[in-house]
Amino acid sequence: MRFLHAGAIYAAANIASAAVPFMLLPLLTRVLTPADYGYIVAFALLVTLCMPFAGLSVHSAVGVAWFNKSRDEIPAFNGTALGLIVVTTAIVAPIVAVVVELMPSLVAGLPPVWGAVAALTAGANVTLQCRLVLWQSQGQPLKNAILQVSASVLNVGLSLLAVLAFGWESAGRNAGIAVSLIAMATVAVVMFMLSRDATWSFRPKYLAEQVRFGMPLVPHVLAGVFLGTIDRWMVSTQLGAEALGIYGAAAQLGMVMTILADGFVKAYNPWLYAQLGSDNANGKYNVVGAVYLAVPAFVCVGAVVGLILHWTSGIFLGPRYADANTVLPWFVLGGTLSGVYFCLSSIFFFTGRTGLLASCTSSAAAVGAMIVWLLVTLLGVQGAAIGFAVTQGLLALFVAVTAINSFDLPWSEIRKAVGTLLQSAHGSTRLKLLNP
Repeated sequence: MRFLHAGAIYAAANIASAAVPFMLLPLLTRVLTPADYGYIVAFALLVTLCMPFAGLSVHSAVGVAWFNKSRDEIPAFNGTALGLIVVTTAIVAPIVAVVVELMPSLVAGLPPVWGAVAALTAGANVTLQCRLVLWQSQGQPLKNAILQVSASVLNVGLSLLAVLAFGWESAGRNAGIAVSLIAMATVAVVMFMLSRDATWSFRPKYLAEQVRFGMPLVPHVLAGVFLGTIDRWMVSTQLGAEALGIYGAAAQLGMVMTILADGFVKAYNPWLYAQLGSDNANGKYNVVGAVYLAVPAFVCVGAVVGLILHWTSGIFLGPRYADANTVLPWFVLGGTLSGVYFCLSSIFFFTGRTGLLASCTSSAAAVGAMIVWLLVTLLGVQGAAIGFAVTQGLLALFVAVTAINSFDLPWSEIRKAVGTLLQSAHGSTRLKLLNP
């Protein structure tokens, strides 16, 4: 029951925080040309590309540390993590600016300064995620939801001010994203200090642990970034800013399924970690049962979401982006498959086998890049969307096969695993009713 309650809060927060940018979508697609919107997509791609390096995904280490460290170690561990984010972001920012200067076609011709801003935005996002993921591990979904939705509201408010009042067009939207995340990261740090969940400190042993945790994740997260965005990079370099704008608008709308999957996983991870760390013999069966039930559930939800978006896409995007409707189903399918991946990847994080996970994502990214390049060459924008769905399917397949062969879980005992999970859920419900 606690899992379902937390899941409902996370799903509502994800939907609310995503709905706020969705409210911008009909406005931006009517105020901005497809080429202008392409610059917004290009900046978002840059931020995503910086994420593996600015902060070394240290928020994942913060979330896991709550379960395997004593409570008196947590403040110094988290303080060291915040310091690591600052240092890595400062290193990455000038490097990205130089890369954008040398290869402008990768980002639809954005000025180099936006490369540095993208790195700062990525570092700020990792800082914010540290606060959110710690609340997630602590079982405080309401605080997590309030901060997450507040960040989205500020994002949209600043973007509206810059685009409509100041007339900054695509630069206004990009500035709104950057300034809002930097501001919310500052708020997150203040909350860390006030709650004493973090203290500014430098502990070499924690730094070494975080680097050991984060460095293997660089190829994993980078491969994940390419898996999720290689289609957009191909559209940018081969088809230009206008095609990228139309394609990016469709991708934004199609993210609904990914958002729902992310909300499920935020509630699922603490439960999964508790089951894997439990001495209860049924824990492993519960984990496997949850995976097998999640797959058909994602498929059913994806089908419903796909139909709704097909009927409403014209309202969101407007006539200048009508071609986006042809690629929407592929984004929904890709989001459904990413949900399957999320369910399985959590097992790798808990066991610390991030290098093994990196091999899966790197392999899927390498194969997927070739497929996307070929499909974009043959089919244009439609091929890019098909390639996105294919790469997400490859990732889910590779991770599933690796998990089955690498972890001592009862993967072949499907009926017993599902039955144990349902029996455990029924028992928990009865206990809740008897002891309100």
